[in-house]
Amino acid sequence: MKLRVQAQYLQPGDIVGSGETVNNVQEGLDTPKGKCEVVLNKTKDGILFKRVAFWGKYTMINVERKEKVE
Repeated sequence: MKLRVQAQYLQPGDIVGSGETVNNVQEGLDTPKGKCEVVLNKTKDGILFKRVAFWGKYTMINVERKEKVE
């Protein structure tokens, strides 16, 4: 299911528009005010790449989220 969510509400496992998977979202002491720290993973040719991005809390992000089966 494709959604638009604020960066602060991203969940682990969400896939963002660049094809990267959200690993973690947090607000730490080193994070600037009004921002959230998003750890992203991407696998290319069997190699895992990680990066950290600082996005505005209220920035709308297009994500693909797996539906929960209950």
